[in-house]
Amino acid sequence: MKVAIIGLGNIAGTHIAQWQKIDDIQIVAGSDISADNVAKAEAACGLKGYSDWKVMLDEQKPDMVSICTPPFLHYEMASECLKRGIHVLCEKPMAATLEQAEALAEAAKASKAILMIAYCHRFHGPMMKAKEVLDSGIIGKPIFFRGGFTGMVQFATNHRANLKMAGGGSLMDNGSHAADLYQFLLGKFKSVSCRAGTLMQDMETDDVGIILFTGENGCYGEIIAGYSLPGEFTQWIITGEKGVLSVDNYFSGPVRVRMHDSQEWQEFEADNSETRFDREFKHFVECAKEGKQPISNAETALHIQRVITKAYEAAKSEGLAV
Repeated sequence: MKVAIIGLGNIAGTHIAQWQKIDDIQIVAGSDISADNVAKAEAACGLKGYSDWKVMLDEQKPDMVSICTPPFLHYEMASECLKRGIHVLCEKPMAATLEQAEALAEAAKASKAILMIAYCHRFHGPMMKAKEVLDSGIIGKPIFFRGGFTGMVQFATNHRANLKMAGGGSLMDNGSHAADLYQFLLGKFKSVSCRAGTLMQDMETDDVGIILFTGENGCYGEIIAGYSLPGEFTQWIITGEKGVLSVDNYFSGPVRVRMHDSQEWQEFEADNSETRFDREFKHFVECAKEGKQPISNAETALHIQRVITKAYEAAKSEGLAV
């Protein structure tokens, strides 16, 4: 099967490396508006470079495409590929706006090809183990969820700092990953409240954001995202009616559970034999070959787009005065 890459910036390097690992996959071409990016990709893996992605599609007729561009381009590019019957693995978020995401979801419904949005953390070993443990019912009904991706990263010159290009900042970027993990682990959202702002960096978008929410299952939750929050990179804890689940080391696990009537932690080892990207790309190829929907699809990604959109709307109000 032939693969083409649209957008040859930083994340494209991960896509190219993953495609090269999979048997019977040939990377035939890549496109980017940057001549430097095209030249680097040509030299690194021998693909044919283009400055126009539509010309690339016309000439190469790929079976699958990786879309590695900023979010404001996702709708146009992904919908065009789907119309041509090309399977699409598109970087998250689904789009820069809810309207674009809804239109892309409709395009996916009308196509025989599949659309997968690259919420790669669903395929991370400790998160897959956490879902397995939660699905076993060991901690009972979920009561409270806390999850977050934070850190200190300078993004003032990155496309994430541009509201039109990215659609949002830390909440749209890292926050959507955290929200998707809640959806993966425990289900959909019912309502959200939010605080988001630009606290430290010179950017149009938010560098710190917090979402408070209620899940459809009644669980309360908190999502923390930030480019200007030094300290712990991730936080993952779920409290249930019977016990608490925690992932203290996000990169390796284990998943730990302590029942409310015990002081001892049970440990559940995660399968870290493959990276989340290994599993993600294998899953996409399997779904493309078998014509089945991936676990991160237009429906799940559109739900997260709605969550983040509602969160930003809620953040515009400073709440009730005291």
